Amino acid sequence: MRAIAVLACLLTVLSGCGADSEQKMLTEGARSAREAASEVNTVRLISQQLLDHKLWVPSATSMVKDSEQTLDKVVSSFATRQPGSDTVRQTYDRYSDALDAASDAVVETRIALVNGNLAKVQQQVGELQKVGEQLDELGESAK
Repeated sequence: MRAIAVLACLLTVLSGCGADSEQKMLTEGARSAREAASEVNTVRLISQQLLDHKLWVPSATSMVKDSEQTLDKVVSSFATRQPGSDTVRQTYDRYSDALDAASDAVVETRIALVNGNLAKVQQQVGELQKVGEQLDELGESAK
């Protein structure tokens, strides 16, 4: 009888840990998404300002590189999280995929800026808008 009680307590604790693990992943994922959205939206605004002739290419490139570095820290910090179950892994993958898309969009924008390809920068403004909106939605999901 005592063994059953111990087993029941252990299962209760373990099931609680699983829920906490998923909530922690949601919370950290949402925080990372909000931080990434900020950088993506900054790059989008910089790019639009450049296209509107309100910024020079060297200044825009420098600011985009700064945002890229900050975004890289956000992405790598989230990537170190360890999903503990299949459910948590699905949550991890959802946020990780969105962060990777953000990183790719910012990298493509930087490359276009450095190469002086303003047509590509124009395309990236739309892509950055889409990625930023997805990140905003993910950022709100844990609230």
